Amino acid sequence: MSDFLSKFNKDKYDDLVNEKEDKEINDKKEKKVEEQEDQEPEQKQEKQSSAAEMEEAVPERNTPLKSDPVSSRSSRREDAEEEVEIDLDYRKKKRLRMWLIISGAVLACMLIFFIYYMLVHVKLEKFVDKPVAEARAWAKENDVEIELTQEYSMEHDANQVISQSVSEGDKIRKGKTLQLTSSLGADPEEVIPLVDFSEMSQTEAESWIEENKAENLQIVTEYNDDIEEGIFIKFTIKDSGIEESEYQRKDSAAVYYSRGKEVFEKNITIPDFTGTTKEEVEKWVETNEIDMTYEEADSDSVEAGNIISQSEAADEKIAKRDKMKVVVSLGKATVVPNFGELTAEEAAINYPDINVTVRQAFHADIAYGKLISQSVETGTKLTEKDDKNVTVTYSQGRPYLHDFRGQLEGDLPRLFYEQYQSKGADINYIAKYVYSPEVKGTVVDMHKFNEFVPMKFTVEVHISNNTSAPPNPPAFFEDESDGPITEGEPDQPLEEEEDIGDYEK
Repeated sequence: MSDFLSKFNKDKYDDLVNEKEDKEINDKKEKKVEEQEDQEPEQKQEKQSSAAEMEEAVPERNTPLKSDPVSSRSSRREDAEEEVEIDLDYRKKKRLRMWLIISGAVLACMLIFFIYYMLVHVKLEKFVDKPVAEARAWAKENDVEIELTQEYSMEHDANQVISQSVSEGDKIRKGKTLQLTSSLGADPEEVIPLVDFSEMSQTEAESWIEENKAENLQIVTEYNDDIEEGIFIKFTIKDSGIEESEYQRKDSAAVYYSRGKEVFEKNITIPDFTGTTKEEVEKWVETNEIDMTYEEADSDSVEAGNIISQSEAADEKIAKRDKMKVVVSLGKATVVPNFGELTAEEAAINYPDINVTVRQAFHADIAYGKLISQSVETGTKLTEKDDKNVTVTYSQGRPYLHDFRGQLEGDLPRLFYEQYQSKGADINYIAKYVYSPEVKGTVVDMHKFNEFVPMKFTVEVHISNNTSAPPNPPAFFEDESDGPITEGEPDQPLEEEEDIGDYEK
């Protein structure tokens, strides 16, 4: 029993092995046939000859299988190994060719797509921090539209790009719109708190102006003989109505700093100006920027308007803005005399080159006819440029109060002014109105007259208040009821005086 099972298993195993090997050989043959069908005609002929040899070999192999399975299996293996030959290089070459064809096609498509893409797209540059004009030029050259938005910015200058809608290096299709944001610069309406420039150097002020974008705030340097170089001089706002606390970026202003004292080379030759006109000197001064001082003096020999002398000698060297002085002639001068040595009549006629005005005035201490004063000091030289009007005042002594009785009240203001007040005496009067046979308004009495009085004096004047008196009363007249009445007898006694009022001029 065990021998039978052993024999059965061995036979069955050999058969199974043989069948498996036959199947593998057949599969290889079929595969070989399929591969050879794709080859060139020469390869097909080789395949056919190889297949014929295999068919002749098969019967020879089938015969021993019946008698000896083990030997049959070995012979099949040897025949398969001898008959089926696979060209591995051929497969590699075929695959390589196929891959090359596919790769070439893909590359051609990619190349066509790339060329098309490159024709309709353009690589974007970086425009941030660059001028808008540069971006516009690029867009025009590459057929790209620009849409510009502007805004105020402290970080970017005016007309400088702040941002772009497409990043640098990215592609943008031609004909599309690129959005840019550009700067309008700093806001001109913004109020800038000003600093105290007097405590800042010029360099610090420049840094502050740049930091605050205060483009309308200028730094001005000027030469100054008293302030050292780089030191603050002054700050000004062009519009005087703007306070410093209200200063805006758009307002014009200036900060002045000193350049120190300007030093020039002494390379200007001084001419001889003696005898030349002042106009020639002025032209030379303007051309060479000389700090010239003009003094004037009279001269008996140099014509008026010409140069008498100069502070710097001729042919010497002088620098621009150096100081110099010349003396200009005023012509011949007239010397003012001592009018105290002359009478009033002599003063009026002896000096025709001077316009002498003689006045009379009262004086308490200076005798009559003596000089009280003269308007121009003795020895003064008067030239054509000077005012030659001279007023001399002579004394009339102490004021003498005249008798104004019989004068009319209306003449008193004129008489007192002409005779006293215009001549320096403060003589006034007080009017008292009394009853009198004289016509109303006639001076009938003075409490003092025909005598010398002080420089300041007030006299009492009695004026008639009789409204019924005839213009020319007779020396005497008769009263029909009482008989004759002597002159001066009023209807009422003179002692009864009526004080109407006091008036002081």
